[in-house]
Amino acid sequence: MDLKAIAFDLDGTLYPHYMMYLASLGLGVRHPRLVWHFGRVRSEIRRVRPIDDFRAVQARMLAGRMGISEEEARSLIEEKIYTRWEQSLRRLRPYPHLKEVLAALAEDGYRLAVLSDFPVLAKLEFLGLDGFWDVAMCTEESGYLKPNPEPFLLLAERLGFVPEQILYVGNSYAYDIVGGHAAGLRTAHLVRRPPKGSIADVSFRTYPELLTWVRGMRSS
Repeated sequence: MDLKAIAFDLDGTLYPHYMMYLASLGLGVRHPRLVWHFGRVRSEIRRVRPIDDFRAVQARMLAGRMGISEEEARSLIEEKIYTRWEQSLRRLRPYPHLKEVLAALAEDGYRLAVLSDFPVLAKLEFLGLDGFWDVAMCTEESGYLKPNPEPFLLLAERLGFVPEQILYVGNSYAYDIVGGHAAGLRTAHLVRRPPKGSIADVSFRTYPELLTWVRGMRSS
C-alpha cells in the first residue's frame, strides 16, 4: 500500500534532544522535586488504562506522589510545565536540512503531520516549522501517551488515511517505533546505531537519508 502521509515525533526528532535538556536546566534547578515526580508520573501513566480525563488523572498521580492537593498539582503542571518550561525552549533549532526535506516531501505530495506527547504549536513556532503541517497534535488529545495505540489511530483518522499509509518518524524505539508499528503504521527510526533486530521499516541518521529512502519507496 502506497505511503500517503509522513508524521513526525517532535522532541528529539525535529531537533536534537540535548537542546531540550540544556534549555530545561533552569526548571530542574528551581523545581527539582516537581521535575522528578512529574517525570515519574509521565512514565507511569503510559501503563494506566482506562483513562477518562488525561489531565485529571495526571494531576491526581502527581498529587499522590508529592503529598499535595489535586488542584495544586494541576496548577503546578499548567504553570511550570505547560507554560514556563515550554517558553524556555524558544531557542530551539531544527536538525540540519530538515526544512528542506519537509518542503521536498510536501512537494512530492505527502501530507505531513506532527504527533508529540507534549503540546506542539508553540515549539513548532520556535523551530520555524509551523507552516508545514496538515495535522499537528498532542497525544493527550487521544487520552493516552505513546506507545498506546490511541494517539496513532487518532492521527490516522485526522489525516484521513489507514495506518498502513502513514510513515511515523521518531527517535524513541520504545515509544515511537514499537508504538507506531503496533498501531499498524510504518516506522522510521532516527538513530545512530539501530537496536539489534529492529522492527523499524528504516533507520536513518540524517534527514537527506530519509528523503532518499522515501523517494526510493515511491519508485520501487
